Amino acid sequence: MKKTLLLTTAALLMGAFVVPAFAADASDPVVARVNGDELHRSDVMRELQGLGPQAQQIPPQMLYPQVLQRMIATKIAAQQGYAQKLQNDKEVKEKVKDAEAQIVAETYVRRTVQPKITDAKIKARYDELSTKFKPQEEVRARHILVKTEDEATAIIKQLKDGADFAKLAEEKSEDKSSAKQGGDLNYFPHDAMVKPFADAAFGMKVGEVSDKPVKTEFGYHVIKVEDKRKSSAPPLDEVKDQIGNQLGQEMTNDLIKDLEAKAKVEKFNIDGSPMKEEPKADKK
Repeated sequence: MKKTLLLTTAALLMGAFVVPAFAADASDPVVARVNGDELHRSDVMRELQGLGPQAQQIPPQMLYPQVLQRMIATKIAAQQGYAQKLQNDKEVKEKVKDAEAQIVAETYVRRTVQPKITDAKIKARYDELSTKFKPQEEVRARHILVKTEDEATAIIKQLKDGADFAKLAEEKSEDKSSAKQGGDLNYFPHDAMVKPFADAAFGMKVGEVSDKPVKTEFGYHVIKVEDKRKSSAPPLDEVKDQIGNQLGQEMTNDLIKDLEAKAKVEKFNIDGSPMKEEPKADKK
């Protein structure tokens, strides 16, 4: 029901700079054997790192089973390909060459940029962003979502007769995610919810239950407001990785621009004819 709960960060040009926490473990156990060929923990960690910044916001343990299964499937197919000597195929060699260039570029950028992403720079950026943070009104509410107005009206009557809101949410709410928490949606600003729901919740008092169903595109809601507050900037520990990725993106962009300025680059059209350069704007 929420429009969005995630604050997206810029995707890095050359991969993520923040490696999942348990990659730091020095041990490298075998995590799978496929016809005798071993896959190690480090193999999985490289695969996880290559998924990019957004995937790295998910705990690695949640991604591990799917990633491992994909790697096993790849290993099985690769074994068949090697048996047919496909590593000597022209198409394969061309793709390997392209992949090598990409990996070399990513490694160069990471090793150049990553040492510059210091705790001091992350803290300085955090302090800068914190000074610009504008507190918002937030509501913490529970809800019970049902398909029809009659169902919602019946639930409101049960609540007036003393029924427990959280228990009814667990039993009756169509929003199965929040139902597990007794309908709790935690704190949210007005623009995080669809307008009819937000207008109703923000117009209620703490402890109040909606006296009539609230209709949205998802169905009919019964709402209970648990608390109201002003939002505050998240602590540094919660956003450290996001800020590190943002700094890495900016440093990567600057590095590539600097390298391009020093390089001799000639561009051609798809037919091989010279490409006309865009006229440069006059500097004033």
